[in-house]
Amino acid sequence: MADTGSYSGGVSTGPHPAEGQDAPEGLARPGRPGSPERPGLRQLLAIRPFRNLFVAGTLSSFGDWLALLATTALAAELAPGGVGEYLAVSGVFILRIAPAVVLGPLAGVVADRLDRRHTMIVGDLLRFALFVSIPLVGTLWWMYVAILVIECVSLFWNPAKDATVPNLVPPERLELANQLGLVGSYGTAPLAALAFSVLSLLSVPLRSLLPGLDPEGIFLAIYVNGATFVVSAWIVSRLTFPRRAASEALAGQSILRTVTDGLLVVKERPFVRGLIAGMMGAFAAGGLVIGLATRFVKDMGAGAPGYGMLFVAVFTGMALGIVGGPRVLAGLSRPRIFGAALTSAGVILLVLALVPTLLLALPLSTVLGAVIGVAWVVGYTLLGLTVEDELRGRTFALVQSLDGVVLVLVLAVAPLLAAAFDALLSLPRTLGVGPFDLTYTGAMAAYLLAGLGMCAAGLAAWRTMNDRPGLSLLAELREVRRQRRAR
Repeated sequence: MADTGSYSGGVSTGPHPAEGQDAPEGLARPGRPGSPERPGLRQLLAIRPFRNLFVAGTLSSFGDWLALLATTALAAELAPGGVGEYLAVSGVFILRIAPAVVLGPLAGVVADRLDRRHTMIVGDLLRFALFVSIPLVGTLWWMYVAILVIECVSLFWNPAKDATVPNLVPPERLELANQLGLVGSYGTAPLAALAFSVLSLLSVPLRSLLPGLDPEGIFLAIYVNGATFVVSAWIVSRLTFPRRAASEALAGQSILRTVTDGLLVVKERPFVRGLIAGMMGAFAAGGLVIGLATRFVKDMGAGAPGYGMLFVAVFTGMALGIVGGPRVLAGLSRPRIFGAALTSAGVILLVLALVPTLLLALPLSTVLGAVIGVAWVVGYTLLGLTVEDELRGRTFALVQSLDGVVLVLVLAVAPLLAAAFDALLSLPRTLGVGPFDLTYTGAMAAYLLAGLGMCAAGLAAWRTMNDRPGLSLLAELREVRRQRRAR
């Protein structure tokens, strides 16, 4: 078992929990008296291998977002009009999610057995070649094939990158490293959208130099996307990855044994099981809000502008939670923060369901995104600290696979659930509360049910992962406040 130390505000406090045990008391409680200050971004980026890996991951994420915009636009262009156009665009999303649902855990096992550096280099070069082939072939069926293979390759690349980060930074800097990684993953989305717009404008004058470009700029965006993977491969090729004795031990195991060992980590460790279940709950809560957002804002009379505002509110909140949450909550037990964040998400969903007004929905959605962001980054950090190096790749792959499963289920079931509530409860109904007329529909009923489920999941995570039993959250807050004043 890897002994990399538990996170305790900058000090290593001993080995990780053994199989069947919970995390030791004191896990993930930075800011104790006498502990060093939380390391800053400058110190983290001074670690050259991590900095280069972060740049490579950010470039790949930027390429992924740019590719999503370009391939959906190309699908709509290549497909027949009417219903065929909608089905073609939906096909892009389905093919991007399906490999993670089917092959995610197996890909993580294979990633654990392979050299991570070679896996990432080969994965980037394969994705470059496949993306460039899309405009060269220029058919819808080949674009679907290329997307499917690209997503399969990403199933190996992502766990290899995620599992390497804890080996490049000390435990007290892992949380900040995960925050930075999530910002690189999701913060590049608006940049990719801006780049797509700029490339669309540049495509027309560039066509005289490059006749193969289309006037809409889709091909140019795909070529630029492919170039990001070449640069990423070059950066990774210059990295020196820590030697892993685990890969040599895994070489003598069968794939079935390796998969079984990985699943046993989840089965036999309540702490890890609670982490993964809670992270999926947080992901489901965010997906549910977005999945029913169009119906939710329509029922409130807001329409398309309201949908856009709600979308921005959720993702702005997530960014704030990922970047600022752990800093604001420094000194508190990370496992307890995780459970409290999940419970808070459930309470916010309940309020959204019971008081459906856009004036309240927008700030509440921002807060909901923030607590989801806190739960996600804290969960990712604790997972990296708790799981040994030889099992980490398949564990992260399991989380990523479950992401896809949860997203598919939420997007598929949420509208059906809302429609069922409309029929069973004879909705919509309007109630007058003072000067406000509150209209309740199936979307609000689905939010209510999801809120109750999130509260139950948060309380279960709190009981499973509470590393300071007998101490209330308010008492812990007072203790942290006294420590901060004493500094």
